[in-house]
Amino acid sequence: MNKLIERVASYCKKMSGQGMVLKVMDKQQLGKLPIVITSNYACYEAMLMDVPILLLAIQNDGYTPKLLQKHQQMVTRLTGHHTVFAMENVASYHISRMIEARINFIIPDKMIFIPSLLVNLKEMKDGRKLEDEVMPSMAQCLLLYHLQRESLNGCTTRQLADKFRTSYASMSRALRWLSLKGLIGLTGEKEKTVMMAAKGKSLWEKAFPLMLSPVERTLYTDELLEEMPLAGVSALEQVTMVAVPESPCKAVSKVWAQEQKELLHKNFGDCVVEVWRYDPTLLAEKNIIDPLSLYLSLQANDDERIKIELKNLINHVIWLED
Repeated sequence: MNKLIERVASYCKKMSGQGMVLKVMDKQQLGKLPIVITSNYACYEAMLMDVPILLLAIQNDGYTPKLLQKHQQMVTRLTGHHTVFAMENVASYHISRMIEARINFIIPDKMIFIPSLLVNLKEMKDGRKLEDEVMPSMAQCLLLYHLQRESLNGCTTRQLADKFRTSYASMSRALRWLSLKGLIGLTGEKEKTVMMAAKGKSLWEKAFPLMLSPVERTLYTDELLEEMPLAGVSALEQVTMVAVPESPCKAVSKVWAQEQKELLHKNFGDCVVEVWRYDPTLLAEKNIIDPLSLYLSLQANDDERIKIELKNLINHVIWLED
């Protein structure tokens, strides 16, 4: 049996308390899969927490999150089973992208992330948590604000907490995280002052691999929500040439969604409501969400027209160079 698969089985038992029943995928199941899958993965059938899954052990390097997402969708569609990738050590920026794309994966002795089974078990050997690997919401909001709205160089922690309507402790955590990742410098003793580590597009390119979609979940409403900024494809239609017939889409903060929860529904409504990890109104302009958050929110969309317009969108961003 593949050594990686053996390590996966041992790790799953350690984390879940249940053994994993494994066998090489039979010829009938293999026959359903295209050669691009059978030639690049060692394929196994398994039972994980009493649920049948297909476990694909990656045999070569160079798999991008986008390609893994495509292969996961393909195998699941052809077999009807949950598809989970087994892989060795993976760069942290790839982990954040795989999480954002909702790719099922297991990294032995490090992480199990299977959103299709609602499984997310974390264990980092060096003591770090998953939250250390992906950008905190406030940190992302702060960087996007600096890149598009106004320079934050020279601002103190207290000034930033007031500007972004958050607590001093929350802003302090965001700044420490950005500093540890080399995205900002902090000076001063008790009251820290911020200095960005790069300018404009260079800062974006350095931070982008650690950023996530701002959208935490999607709900619906029959209200117009005129005071809330356009988001999703509705926003993209306003700033590019794309025209996609969809319901209007608005972005709201988690706080707003909680306060107005009686207006929101899980499955139906004339208006799509994106509940964001940070307050979209902090970055919105002319009642449309900011271009960089829009890009992040739609980058996993498979529509080729949208992909083309997102590329055009990012190429026309006016970067704040301070």
